[in-house]
Amino acid sequence: MDNLYKTPSAELLIEERPRDAFFITSLNKLFTLYFVTLGLYSIYWVYKQWDTQRAAMRPKKISPAARSIFQIFFIHSLCRLIARQLQAKGLGDWKYAGVAWAYIVLIFVSNGLSRADGHLGATLELMLLLVGTILPAWPLSIIQAKANLVSGDSDGSSNSRFSVANYLCMVPGVLLWLLVFLGYFL
Repeated sequence: MDNLYKTPSAELLIEERPRDAFFITSLNKLFTLYFVTLGLYSIYWVYKQWDTQRAAMRPKKISPAARSIFQIFFIHSLCRLIARQLQAKGLGDWKYAGVAWAYIVLIFVSNGLSRADGHLGATLELMLLLVGTILPAWPLSIIQAKANLVSGDSDGSSNSRFSVANYLCMVPGVLLWLLVFLGYFL
Protein backbone atom coordinates (compact mmCIF):
# COMPACT_ATOMS: atom_id res chain seq x y z
CA MET A 1 0.00 0.00 0.00
CA ASP A 2 1.21 3.49 -0.83
CA ASN A 3 2.09 5.97 1.85
CA LEU A 4 -0.96 8.19 2.30
CA TYR A 5 1.12 11.04 3.70
CA LYS A 6 3.54 11.23 0.80
CA THR A 7 3.10 14.20 -1.51
CA PRO A 8 2.20 13.26 -5.03
CA SER A 9 4.99 13.42 -7.55
CA ALA A 10 4.78 14.35 -11.18
CA GLU A 11 7.29 14.71 -13.94
CA LEU A 12 7.67 18.35 -14.82
CA LEU A 13 8.35 19.18 -18.41
CA ILE A 14 10.56 22.20 -18.49
CA GLU A 15 10.97 23.61 -21.94
CA GLU A 16 14.35 25.23 -21.92
CA ARG A 17 15.69 27.48 -24.63
CA PRO A 18 18.89 26.33 -26.25
CA ARG A 19 21.92 27.67 -24.44
CA ASP A 20 23.32 29.09 -27.64
CA ALA A 21 20.20 31.05 -28.66
CA PHE A 22 20.27 34.81 -28.91
CA PHE A 23 17.50 37.38 -28.93
CA ILE A 24 15.77 37.10 -32.30
CA THR A 25 14.10 39.99 -34.08
CA SER A 26 13.55 40.95 -37.68
CA LEU A 27 15.73 43.66 -39.17
CA ASN A 28 12.70 45.75 -40.19
CA LYS A 29 11.47 45.73 -36.62
CA LEU A 30 14.95 46.62 -35.35
CA PHE A 31 15.27 49.62 -37.69
CA THR A 32 11.73 50.84 -37.01
CA LEU A 33 11.99 50.65 -33.24
CA TYR A 34 15.48 52.13 -33.25
CA PHE A 35 14.41 55.12 -35.34
CA VAL A 36 11.07 55.78 -33.67
CA THR A 37 12.56 55.63 -30.16
CA LEU A 38 15.45 57.91 -31.16
CA GLY A 39 17.96 55.12 -30.54
CA LEU A 40 16.76 54.19 -27.06
CA TYR A 41 15.71 50.78 -28.38
CA SER A 42 19.39 49.82 -28.38
CA ILE A 43 19.34 49.73 -24.57
CA TYR A 44 16.51 47.19 -24.61
CA TRP A 45 18.08 45.28 -27.51
CA VAL A 46 21.43 44.87 -25.75
CA TYR A 47 19.64 43.93 -22.52
CA LYS A 48 17.70 41.17 -24.29
CA GLN A 49 20.83 39.85 -26.01
CA TRP A 50 22.68 39.54 -22.69
CA ASP A 51 19.62 38.25 -20.86
CA THR A 52 19.34 35.32 -23.26
CA GLN A 53 23.01 34.51 -22.59
CA ARG A 54 22.77 34.70 -18.80
CA ALA A 55 22.08 30.96 -18.33
CA ALA A 56 24.83 29.93 -20.75
CA MET A 57 27.41 32.01 -18.88
CA ARG A 58 26.88 30.38 -15.49
CA PRO A 59 28.60 30.17 -13.01
CA LYS A 60 29.72 33.64 -14.06
CA LYS A 61 27.06 36.10 -12.99
CA ILE A 62 26.39 38.91 -15.43
CA SER A 63 24.12 41.91 -15.19
CA PRO A 64 22.30 42.46 -18.48
CA ALA A 65 21.01 45.82 -17.23
CA ALA A 66 24.52 47.13 -16.57
CA ARG A 67 25.77 45.72 -19.87
CA SER A 68 22.96 47.46 -21.72
CA ILE A 69 23.56 50.82 -20.07
CA PHE A 70 27.31 50.60 -20.71
CA GLN A 71 26.85 48.90 -24.07
CA ILE A 72 29.82 50.53 -25.78
CA PHE A 73 32.08 48.60 -23.39
CA PHE A 74 30.33 45.25 -23.92
CA ILE A 75 29.39 45.22 -27.61
CA HIS A 76 32.69 43.53 -28.54
CA SER A 77 32.13 40.68 -26.09
CA LEU A 78 28.56 40.19 -27.35
CA CYS A 79 29.87 39.98 -30.92
CA ARG A 80 32.57 37.57 -29.76
CA LEU A 81 29.91 35.25 -28.28
CA ILE A 82 27.96 35.32 -31.53
CA ALA A 83 31.12 34.68 -33.57
CA ARG A 84 32.04 31.68 -31.39
CA GLN A 85 28.58 30.19 -31.85
CA LEU A 86 28.75 30.76 -35.60
CA GLN A 87 32.05 28.92 -35.73
CA ALA A 88 30.86 26.13 -33.41
CA LYS A 89 27.84 25.50 -35.63
CA GLY A 90 29.93 25.56 -38.79
CA LEU A 91 28.27 28.69 -40.13
CA GLY A 92 31.56 30.36 -40.98
CA ASP A 93 33.93 32.81 -39.41
CA TRP A 94 32.84 36.33 -38.62
CA LYS A 95 35.34 39.13 -38.18
CA TYR A 96 33.23 41.13 -35.77
CA ALA A 97 35.71 43.78 -34.60
CA GLY A 98 34.98 46.18 -37.46
CA VAL A 99 31.23 46.03 -36.89
CA ALA A 100 31.59 46.53 -33.13
CA TRP A 101 33.93 49.49 -33.61
CA ALA A 102 31.63 50.96 -36.26
CA TYR A 103 28.75 50.85 -33.78
CA ILE A 104 30.79 52.62 -31.10
CA VAL A 105 32.05 55.29 -33.49
CA LEU A 106 28.58 55.85 -34.97
CA ILE A 107 27.09 56.29 -31.50
CA PHE A 108 29.50 59.17 -30.90
CA VAL A 109 28.98 60.59 -34.40
CA SER A 110 25.23 60.41 -33.92
CA ASN A 111 25.53 62.19 -30.60
CA GLY A 112 27.65 64.90 -32.20
CA LEU A 113 25.26 65.35 -35.13
CA SER A 114 22.33 65.74 -32.77
CA ARG A 115 24.05 68.72 -31.16
CA ALA A 116 24.25 70.86 -34.30
CA ASP A 117 22.36 73.89 -33.10
CA GLY A 118 21.39 76.90 -35.13
CA HIS A 119 24.53 77.15 -37.25
CA LEU A 120 23.61 75.13 -40.33
CA GLY A 121 19.99 76.01 -41.00
CA ALA A 122 16.88 74.18 -39.87
CA THR A 123 16.52 71.90 -42.89
CA LEU A 124 20.13 70.70 -42.89
CA GLU A 125 20.09 70.21 -39.12
CA LEU A 126 16.91 68.17 -39.37
CA MET A 127 18.43 66.02 -42.12
CA LEU A 128 21.56 65.46 -40.00
CA LEU A 129 19.35 64.50 -37.05
CA LEU A 130 17.42 62.00 -39.15
CA VAL A 131 20.59 60.45 -40.58
CA GLY A 132 22.37 60.55 -37.23
CA THR A 133 19.48 58.81 -35.52
CA ILE A 134 19.32 55.83 -37.86
CA LEU A 135 23.06 55.48 -38.62
CA PRO A 136 24.04 53.44 -35.51
CA ALA A 137 21.30 50.92 -36.31
CA TRP A 138 23.28 49.74 -39.35
CA PRO A 139 25.99 47.89 -37.34
CA LEU A 140 23.30 46.63 -34.95
CA SER A 141 21.46 45.14 -37.91
CA ILE A 142 24.59 43.24 -38.93
CA ILE A 143 25.00 41.92 -35.39
CA GLN A 144 21.30 41.02 -35.27
CA ALA A 145 21.50 39.19 -38.60
CA LYS A 146 24.35 37.05 -37.23
CA ALA A 147 22.45 36.43 -33.96
CA ASN A 148 19.39 35.38 -35.96
CA LEU A 149 21.52 33.04 -38.06
CA VAL A 150 23.05 31.39 -34.98
CA SER A 151 19.62 31.01 -33.40
CA GLY A 152 18.22 29.23 -36.44
CA ASP A 153 15.89 32.01 -37.61
CA SER A 154 17.90 33.87 -40.23
CA ASP A 155 15.17 36.31 -41.19
CA GLY A 156 13.89 36.87 -37.64
CA SER A 157 10.36 35.85 -38.56
CA SER A 158 9.60 34.52 -35.07
CA ASN A 159 9.79 38.09 -33.76
CA SER A 160 8.80 40.21 -36.73
CA ARG A 161 5.41 41.47 -35.60
CA PHE A 162 4.98 44.50 -33.42
CA SER A 163 3.55 43.74 -30.00
CA VAL A 164 1.45 45.96 -27.77
CA ALA A 165 4.59 46.71 -25.75
CA ASN A 166 6.37 47.78 -28.95
CA TYR A 167 3.56 50.18 -29.79
CA LEU A 168 3.56 51.54 -26.25
CA CYS A 169 7.28 52.26 -26.58
CA MET A 170 6.72 53.92 -29.93
CA VAL A 171 4.11 56.37 -28.62
CA PRO A 172 6.58 58.53 -26.63
CA GLY A 173 9.03 58.30 -29.53
CA VAL A 174 6.46 59.55 -32.02
CA LEU A 175 5.57 62.38 -29.63
CA LEU A 176 9.26 63.30 -29.35
CA TRP A 177 9.61 63.29 -33.13
CA LEU A 178 6.56 65.57 -33.38
CA LEU A 179 8.17 67.94 -30.90
CA VAL A 180 11.40 67.88 -32.90
CA PHE A 181 9.58 68.75 -36.13
CA LEU A 182 7.53 71.45 -34.40
CA GLY A 183 10.69 72.89 -32.87
CA TYR A 184 12.42 73.10 -36.22
CA PHE A 185 9.58 74.67 -38.12
CA LEU A 186 8.00 77.02 -35.58
